[in-house]
Amino acid sequence: MIALWDLGNVVVRWEPETVLEMFGYSPEQTDYLRSGLLGHPDWLDLDRGVTTEAVVARRLVEESSLTIEQALRCFDVVRESIVDLAPSIEILSAMKAAKIPMYVLSNMPTANADFLSQRDYFKWFDGVVFSAEEKLLKPDEAIFKIVMDRYNLDPAEIYFIDDSLPNIETARAMGMQTLHFQRSDDCYARIRNAFGLN
Repeated sequence: MIALWDLGNVVVRWEPETVLEMFGYSPEQTDYLRSGLLGHPDWLDLDRGVTTEAVVARRLVEESSLTIEQALRCFDVVRESIVDLAPSIEILSAMKAAKIPMYVLSNMPTANADFLSQRDYFKWFDGVVFSAEEKLLKPDEAIFKIVMDRYNLDPAEIYFIDDSLPNIETARAMGMQTLHFQRSDDCYARIRNAFGLN
């Protein structure tokens, strides 16, 4: 069996409210950034690779009291917030030791993907597909087909781990085994059981 991993909220922490607290801006600015950045269609366009941080930052300045320095700092803080989830890294290490093939399929902007790819455990993956590079987002079937075609993967052999139910539903419809991941002890136990890591 092959492990296909999402990253955000599965391998690394992705908590928008924590990110907003880390900005350290005024309550009004924080409320604006909740919808004007993290909840804005531009955020998905960053994931899709069809806009840039500089373009989004200029919009933030035009729409709010943020300075350009404050707007650009938001993206650095987002990267600083991407902390590894230790239990997930432990499972990745166990899979690597057991010679289980591992791949990544993640919705992520290019700058964040480049930042994350420097971590040592990225050498353990046999292949990585990031949305921004493909100009496609999960749950679009097309990006799942890219990872399968590029690495010659049989969906029946894939165990897909993701925190997004729409992504899980697409993968399941394509014939993959799936786990709707929720950062619980039960989810980690199910992964270990699926791959015989106990």
